[in-house]
Amino acid sequence: MDVNKQPNESFLEYADRLIEAKENNIIDIDKSEVWELLFGEKLSSDEVRKRIYGVRKIISKLKEEGYKNITEDDILRKIDLEKISLQKEKYKIQTLRLDLNRIIRESSRTELLYEEFILALKEYENIPLPEFKELHKQAVNKNYLLSFADSHFGKEFESITNEYDLDIVYERFNKLLNEIIEIVDECKINKLIILALGDLIEGMCLRISQLSSLKIGITKQTVQFMRFMVKWLNKVSEYVEITYYSTPYSNHGQIRPFGSKANEFVSEDMEQIIFAYVHDRLENNSRIEVVECESKHVIFNIFDYNIIASHGHDIKSPYDFIKDISDKYKIFFDYAFFAHKHSSGTKAVGEGQTNNCEIINVPSIMGCDEYADDLLVGSKAGATLIEFTEKQGKRKTYDIILN
Repeated sequence: MDVNKQPNESFLEYADRLIEAKENNIIDIDKSEVWELLFGEKLSSDEVRKRIYGVRKIISKLKEEGYKNITEDDILRKIDLEKISLQKEKYKIQTLRLDLNRIIRESSRTELLYEEFILALKEYENIPLPEFKELHKQAVNKNYLLSFADSHFGKEFESITNEYDLDIVYERFNKLLNEIIEIVDECKINKLIILALGDLIEGMCLRISQLSSLKIGITKQTVQFMRFMVKWLNKVSEYVEITYYSTPYSNHGQIRPFGSKANEFVSEDMEQIIFAYVHDRLENNSRIEVVECESKHVIFNIFDYNIIASHGHDIKSPYDFIKDISDKYKIFFDYAFFAHKHSSGTKAVGEGQTNNCEIINVPSIMGCDEYADDLLVGSKAGATLIEFTEKQGKRKTYDIILN
């Protein structure tokens, strides 16, 4: 067989004839020689084998479409386009595999977290009912609210004015208990609203630098803290009846699955596990009512005053918050409680019928840390207990200092 191009033969016909002859062993030449005859390039046999495969696909397609007057340059261009298309598909597959591997990895971490949590909960301990003391006779025109937040259980550090570890958390809650008992006796309180406003644990999902200050992992943080909180609330209930509220969302409690960013999976929050445990373990204590939050915000009343509360990490304009949130819920809110800033304080932002509408910042159990030292800000560790009256609303504030 003549391996040279014939005078009246188009390049497409010539290429088709030569490649088919080689495939059918009609001609005794190497594939690299076939390629050199067609395109004038010397390539390795392995490279030619891949390219010949592509050329055959292109020739078949061109024959179907009826193209005959096509040059070797046209075919080479089509080969390059085909290579680009195949490379794109290859990259797509690689990208999908990378995303899939990332999802599998992050999902496995989340599953491991829950498995460890379930194993930790199996170490269930019976909590005896407290020895109730006789209740005081509280004035009917007064109510009392205790708020605390930001215990960051699991964090350990030493700053200029403060030091913190697991034992210090216990010490501060016990000091808070003693302060409560003293104020209960002083004011003759028999009912106390307790408001827990998030970041109860340090977590471990915000940033890499956070890991250096962790004493224990997120599972043990959650289990140890919620067990302690049940015992602590039981102890408080020896002296007063309790209505307990807890925000379901904060920033440190988020577990952020699948490599997600802040607030992408707000429902994946260890605060809710802590609340569920507290709720279930205290249901037999007749002096404690644990109220479940059914929305993003904790909402309740003291007398005729409407109160809204949250951790506050996602509030961009706190001084406009009462006005904006009142419009949203179609409820006139008198007081908004926030934590997150680790400092206490109040700000009047409007007027009610007999009271100022106020933003109330709740201090932290943790207090000032190295970060606050760097910024030259911060305040003492503490909690806030407020007396409300029926005619005046917020009347008296007890700033409880814990360090």
